[in-house]
Amino acid sequence: MRPTFHTRSTATVPAILAAIVLTAACSSSGGGPIYEFQPTEAPLRYMLSSEGGNDIDTPAGTQGATYTSEATLTLQVGEAVENGTTFTVTIESMVLETGGDFGSNVIDLTDDVTGKPFRGWMTWDGELTFTETPDISRDNLSSADLQRVVSALLFPLPPGGDMAVGSWAHRVTLPMGGGLEGESVYDGSIAVAGDTVWNGIQATVFVSEGVLHIEGSGQPQGAPSEIELVNDVEARTLYIWDYERGVLLAVGGSGEGGGEISTMGFSMPMAVFSELDIQLVP
Repeated sequence: MRPTFHTRSTATVPAILAAIVLTAACSSSGGGPIYEFQPTEAPLRYMLSSEGGNDIDTPAGTQGATYTSEATLTLQVGEAVENGTTFTVTIESMVLETGGDFGSNVIDLTDDVTGKPFRGWMTWDGELTFTETPDISRDNLSSADLQRVVSALLFPLPPGGDMAVGSWAHRVTLPMGGGLEGESVYDGSIAVAGDTVWNGIQATVFVSEGVLHIEGSGQPQGAPSEIELVNDVEARTLYIWDYERGVLLAVGGSGEGGGEISTMGFSMPMAVFSELDIQLVP
């Protein structure tokens, strides 16, 4: 039985995306459970779906925005280096649909992202350093927004693969995106949550819990003036891990929160949410 996650984790529309049978062969150390990312001989392919939105208390009443997205991604893991685990993620296709009181739109980013890899490394606590990102700029979306999509496939396993450590840090800092300058900073911890079966595969469940702090400013395309945005989101993400092969099988995250958005002399409360599901493609 394939687990299905309905989750909520980061995001306003300006910070969308601020808010997984194996067919790819992976090398394996053999002899026991593997709790480290293994170098891949062929890309692992994942399907991602997400939805979310925000509600803003404006002087004219509550106004909301929503989004849904569907994407296909591949993940290649390289040999471990001194700085951490190297990775290459390529978004093969992506369609984003927005709606709500601010209007609706469908954005197909497939032609913008196909064949343009994101490369970098992940440290033991989950921090990501990108050494290569594609140049993408369309409808207030940029490479910064897509780094958040890429980050959904990466998480820190127990340091040294030692499950006896109990819990360990999970920290990720990414650029704001959405036409704003700033950062999103996730500060949490990760631990073992139990075992499960995914499509007949025995797996370990890891859970990451923490707070995502989003803060940025700027004048996105179409905005009448500069805006400032501050949000804090309580986030919880599950990672399903094939410990025999050392492969990520699925991800599901949830989060809700809020803060304020300020523009033209008004400071308005806002609530944000999103849901995420990632599954490895058979």
